[in-house]
Amino acid sequence: MKAILVAAWFGTRTLPASKTVPKEMFPVGDRPVIQHIIEAMVAWGIQDIIMVTSQQKKVLEDYFDTNYQLEDVLKKKGKLDLLGLINAPKKMANFSFVRQQDILWTGHAVLQWAPFISEDYFMSVLADTIYPPETFTEMLRIHKETGGPVIAVHEVPRDEVYKYGVVKLEGERVVGIVEKPKVEDAPSNIISNGVMILPKEAFEIRRTAQVDHLWEVYIPMAVTALIEKYTFTACRLRPYLDTGSFQWLIEANARLYNDGYLFPPL
Repeated sequence: MKAILVAAWFGTRTLPASKTVPKEMFPVGDRPVIQHIIEAMVAWGIQDIIMVTSQQKKVLEDYFDTNYQLEDVLKKKGKLDLLGLINAPKKMANFSFVRQQDILWTGHAVLQWAPFISEDYFMSVLADTIYPPETFTEMLRIHKETGGPVIAVHEVPRDEVYKYGVVKLEGERVVGIVEKPKVEDAPSNIISNGVMILPKEAFEIRRTAQVDHLWEVYIPMAVTALIEKYTFTACRLRPYLDTGSFQWLIEANARLYNDGYLFPPL
């Protein structure tokens, strides 16, 4: 299964630092956020990763490419351990890159690679969020068992639901999703956390969708349009680390240095 990693947005929550350094490249420990995500995906068998970037995110492509000058310097100085570290990212998976010219949010970003997805299903992942290590194996397990789409979810405090896409469940079936509702209108305190396995048909829904007043095309539009045709199964997970904000980024580093891990073992 191919995964589309969405990494095109400006990162306004982390300005001014993210003006020139993509938030996906902020360090958690000795490696950037995006490498933590990809390592987890690869560990559970995802080898083909399509990264959606933008004009200001060229450094993401460079990070997963060869730096001949730096490699030559490290070789000549005999720093083979460092050479191995900088070469590891580019060898982790089969990477492809495309730029999102108009920043119209997740649905539009994923749509950029529609012509290159040949399988019936694909995975969509946000690139500024470190997920619990069981995320991808559980998503793939449920998809294999059900043969249908899967949405990763977790609980948040009720008073914070207005920040997220909130799902309505009947058992483990997702029967509705509302983007950033008012607290009093939210169907639950369970949110979609950014990882989805979706049918290829979702591309056509997004292609014809109208942008909202914020000029954003959201993935929930596709989910809502397909929810009568497909059985969407919820994959309940522990909360993620949303490193797109400084508070969570600092917490991620504190966990790593104080506890030695980002997520405690299950």
